[in-house]
Amino acid sequence: MSTTLVIGVGNALRGDDAAGLEVARRLADRGLAAGGLPAGVELATHEGDGLGLLELWEGAAAVVLIDSVRAGNPPGTLHRIDASSHPVPLPLRGASTHALGVAEAIELARAMGTMPPKLIVYGVEGSRYEIGAALSPPVAAAVELAATEVYRETLALAAAGSPA
Repeated sequence: MSTTLVIGVGNALRGDDAAGLEVARRLADRGLAAGGLPAGVELATHEGDGLGLLELWEGAAAVVLIDSVRAGNPPGTLHRIDASSHPVPLPLRGASTHALGVAEAIELARAMGTMPPKLIVYGVEGSRYEIGAALSPPVAAAVELAATEVYRETLALAAAGSPA
């Protein structure tokens, strides 16, 4: 159980809901440009229902998850939540187009005792979720900041070898 898993969540066809997927793409580009991701780090994307996350992160020592959120802040605002020991606050619940979103999946895993030991959630505040829409300009700009922050967090988790 030494894997740090980074998961970009979203729907590529629904505007700002693709923010997590775009962050994952940029992380993949960075990893490839640097000769690969650090040992013990895996990168995944998830476009399905939140319930699929439970299976995806099974066995991971640490998970860093990136998704779009609607919390009433300006579009492009970046949130960081350590969900390891506290629920995702209601105002930061995702903008999921599925019946079971990320926050609900986290709380289900917590109730079932199947949550990863370390779970960090990055939320990018979105505003545009129409089918076929592109990322809004503020979210597109925030994606690079989010990728940088997630990359730093991932390197620290990988260097630690296991979550504290």
